[in-house]
Amino acid sequence: MSIVQALILGAIQGLTEFVPVSSTAHLFLAQAIMGIRNDETALSFDIVLHLGTAAALMVATRRELSQMILEAVRWAKGEPARDPAGRAMLVPLAIGTVPGVLAGLFLLKRFESMRSVGLIGASMLVAFVYFFLAEGVSDRRPGVERRLEDLDAGDGLWIGLAQAAAGLMAGFSRSGFTIATGKLRRFGRPDAARFSFLLALPIILGAGAKALLDLRKTPGPTASGSLLLAGFLAAALVGYFAIEVLIRFLKTHSLRPFGVYLGLLGLLLLAGSAFPALLPFLPR
Repeated sequence: MSIVQALILGAIQGLTEFVPVSSTAHLFLAQAIMGIRNDETALSFDIVLHLGTAAALMVATRRELSQMILEAVRWAKGEPARDPAGRAMLVPLAIGTVPGVLAGLFLLKRFESMRSVGLIGASMLVAFVYFFLAEGVSDRRPGVERRLEDLDAGDGLWIGLAQAAAGLMAGFSRSGFTIATGKLRRFGRPDAARFSFLLALPIILGAGAKALLDLRKTPGPTASGSLLLAGFLAAALVGYFAIEVLIRFLKTHSLRPFGVYLGLLGLLLLAGSAFPALLPFLPR
């Protein structure tokens, strides 16, 4: 792996971890196109990519994280909330994290073993349908949108289940599925995105920890320090700006453009799976 490849993969991870187009699928495809094997070197590099996106997420959501910490302390002391949204997110975030953790512990290995170009393409088509379904349902029931201070345990459970499903199926898009589910729960897109990003933080950190454990079980060559640094910085910087730009975009735009992109890419991957000569660089 070269420095340029490390920067490209880091940028792809930072962008697609938060923009609803599926980071797992895009990294899988990018590594296949560049001929990068999924060995110990790639595994060590995967760890720093997760750390880079986690760093970007903590910086981008630093206000929400600090408010939740303060509200958790005030709640434990029996004091009234100063930030209703920060207080309201505590229980839903805890509940919403559980499905993703359980899916990662007990199901992820099985789903990773089944991953293929065709399955990724089919998953993208499912995401396309789900995004349009969420936007269509939202359009047909106009009214006052719920805000973060309205979050409850049911919201955390449903959005957490969406995150768990997206974590298992490369192509679903974790951010896309959670934001779309937030829309179905009557939240505005920017608030749904903020909750989605906060919910993703423990899962991203957990994915990095899992990759580290996998690396310790299969010791071997790791990526050089310069490659790791390049990947980390690219993932962190691109990830931070992706979060900021996406939240602004969702204030005035829907998920439909991302759904169209996933639908078209999904069809291309399905065609490439059925007719390998169309996309000869992809693994079978």
